[in-house]
Amino acid sequence: MCWPARSTMSRGANPQGTSPSLFTPENREAALEKQGGPSPSYPGRMSRAVRRDVDWRDGCPMACVFRNRRACVGGSAGALCLTWAWRHFVAMLFVPRRHPPVHVKRSKKMNGSRWAPVGRWMRVALAVGVLGACGPQVDEDSLVAEDASKEVESYSSTERALPLDPYADAVVQSGVIAVISPGNAVGPPDGNVASFLSLLGGSLLLDMGEGEEGTGPLRIYYRGVSLSVLAQVDFLRADMSLISTGQVSLLNLGIGTHSALVPFNSATPYRYVRLRGGLASLYSVDAVEDIGFGGAGFCGNGRVDAGEQCDDGNTTSGDGCGASCLVEPGYTCSGTQPSVCTDTNECTNGTAQCSLNATCTNTPGSYTCTCNPGYSGTGWICNDIDECANGTAVCQPGELCVNTPGSYNCVAGACQPPSVQCGSQCVNVTSDASNCGACGNVCGEGEICSASACMPDEITMQIATSWARPGDGDLVVRTPSGKLIHNGNRGPSVATDFGSMDRIASSGWGPERVLWYASAPPPSGQYDVCFNAVAYLPPPSMLYPVSYTITVKRIGQPDLVVWRFAFSASSGSDCSPDHPSYVTSFTYEGRP
Repeated sequence: MCWPARSTMSRGANPQGTSPSLFTPENREAALEKQGGPSPSYPGRMSRAVRRDVDWRDGCPMACVFRNRRACVGGSAGALCLTWAWRHFVAMLFVPRRHPPVHVKRSKKMNGSRWAPVGRWMRVALAVGVLGACGPQVDEDSLVAEDASKEVESYSSTERALPLDPYADAVVQSGVIAVISPGNAVGPPDGNVASFLSLLGGSLLLDMGEGEEGTGPLRIYYRGVSLSVLAQVDFLRADMSLISTGQVSLLNLGIGTHSALVPFNSATPYRYVRLRGGLASLYSVDAVEDIGFGGAGFCGNGRVDAGEQCDDGNTTSGDGCGASCLVEPGYTCSGTQPSVCTDTNECTNGTAQCSLNATCTNTPGSYTCTCNPGYSGTGWICNDIDECANGTAVCQPGELCVNTPGSYNCVAGACQPPSVQCGSQCVNVTSDASNCGACGNVCGEGEICSASACMPDEITMQIATSWARPGDGDLVVRTPSGKLIHNGNRGPSVATDFGSMDRIASSGWGPERVLWYASAPPPSGQYDVCFNAVAYLPPPSMLYPVSYTITVKRIGQPDLVVWRFAFSASSGSDCSPDHPSYVTSFTYEGRP
């Protein structure tokens, strides 16, 4: 008779109630005493009857190899069975048997030297059969949850003394199918791998550890993927019942250890994880890690915890969920284990701030605005380009260039007096200095076109300064539109309201001057004037002040003369009534 399955017995029990260990001195002495001492044929050894009896009581008899294979699988009995078979295999294969000499009269038809090797090889075959009987079975549906849990419990209580960690603590041998070196998947990643042979229906059952049940997504550390593999992961309770199943794509990312995250959304902790491979795929597992280990949330664990807006399982910026687990501008994130972030198309959802005369282009996390042809600007502001005024328009002789938004038109015979057609443009010959009185009549330098005639360009307004002792004084003028004129922005240009600083002095007594011509008159309004005493020897002080004069001349208005002292050195390009270098203000009402 054979032992019943271990699910009906506690560890260490057997039908006779004796110890399950074959190799302890107690068993050996008890068996020798029970059977009347050592075998007469083999001194110091147990007789065949004793060894057979101990084999029966030890839980792995020869009959069980053929009658009840499940009774020998796993636990202490399974380990003992494997040890027995291995020792007998090695001993019978390599160690010669030391039998005492026995003199037997042989017949002609009997040859003992021929039958002895045959017997030895039969014993080798028997040991191999025991190894196969007591090894892990591939019929996974017949696994008993109680057997697996007892097996892991035995391992944990006798061998494991590891600190709490988020990695697998043990391999459930009864759940291993077609995996080479399954123990390499235990503990943190170290480069040693358990190799899956998924072509053979590979499966690897790992125990996360008692008190270390998993609560978050599972990170798989893997190597050796030649093709993309779709692996399946079962999350199991302590009683081996299924909680949920997830899938993960293991990508071919080259040499080295890589990782992939398996989502887990259940509130029930998992004690075991079963890894299965995709069809006809080979890969290796280095370790598995519970990302939610310990219950403490942290950015990058693939689960949205308190204080986080998202968590996509990494701390990389630029993918929608930033390094601090905050949603990045231009993205929306959904899901909590892990978050999935997608780019927001501002160009189509109406949130882009581009000009109506610009083209919006969506980019990851943002967008760009580009002015359309015929317009110029930043994209947020686009102004029409006047092709007729800047000379880029191409019209035939006798045609008038008419600017339009974003383009222009050439209109034949539309140039009306006093304008005339000059080339591709229609110009007013009464005031155009390049076509004064006729096409191509260009006024000279310092001249303007007035009433179709070139005449000297007179000064409309000027502001000048000079000082009483040698040194460097700077004049600064603010126009009514806020434009600043100084030695770093001399004009004439739009930036100076077409005023021009035509004289500067860095030594001597000056002068420095800002003026406007009648061809580009100064704007009406208030002007502010400032003076900086930049460099004098000795420096300006209460003992050695620098005296200076500001003179303003305007057509149709009396001159303005202001005399002041500078008691300290100053510099700069700003000017306003509250500035330290401020001197005076005046109003220009325009030419009468």
